[in-house]
Amino acid sequence: MLIDRSLPTPLHVQVEELLLADLDAGVWEPGSRLPAEGELASRFGVNRLTIREAISALRRTGRVVARQGAGTFVTEPPLKIDIDGSGRPTPGSAPLTDFAEEVLGVRRAPLPRQARTELGVDEGLSVETLSRVGGAPVMLSLYSLATDADPAEAAAHLDGTWSALGIATIIGAPLRPGWRAFDAIAAPRREATLLEIEVGAPLLRRSGVNLDPAGTPRTFHTRAYRSDRLRIVLRDGHA
Repeated sequence: MLIDRSLPTPLHVQVEELLLADLDAGVWEPGSRLPAEGELASRFGVNRLTIREAISALRRTGRVVARQGAGTFVTEPPLKIDIDGSGRPTPGSAPLTDFAEEVLGVRRAPLPRQARTELGVDEGLSVETLSRVGGAPVMLSLYSLATDADPAEAAAHLDGTWSALGIATIIGAPLRPGWRAFDAIAAPRREATLLEIEVGAPLLRRSGVNLDPAGTPRTFHTRAYRSDRLRIVLRDGHA
């Protein structure tokens, strides 16, 4: 199929969409090599630079991977997982036994600027976690807690299954959602490394505050989701 030059859509975007349709249709099996740039350029009637831009976009979303000196290869199709507003996989979207959270660090430190503003304290407890589904990294979380808890004692409440369940214990009070916000960002280097994606790949970021029974903000958190792997489903009680 040739691209349509009468459309306002850039040529490389049209090529990307057509290649993505082929990937979704299984034209190339996972692990197989994409045709050479010259072959694709002839197929779509565009130059190699346009092909290169389209393939770069597919790399950023994880659909293909470049191997030095070997070419570009098709990756496994993304496993789309539905998660609720709390960040946990929704029932039926994937076996919960496939979900695991690794605690990367628990420390007392000056809090990030927005956390200081939201919580009204300059220093607190920082908890960073990396969540995986089926062994693949899908979510990087940073919790800022307004608490005097000792980091070592706090870490004992984070069992590596779902750290949010231990946050209330660390705070010493039940928590309820305050506000939530969502935006799209380009993956910074550290997030890209931990989530095993390219720098600049699209991430969905969620931030929010949790309140204690008195309505006092006690936690601020940000989560970076791999947008090629996760979809957020908001349900009552899981904001």
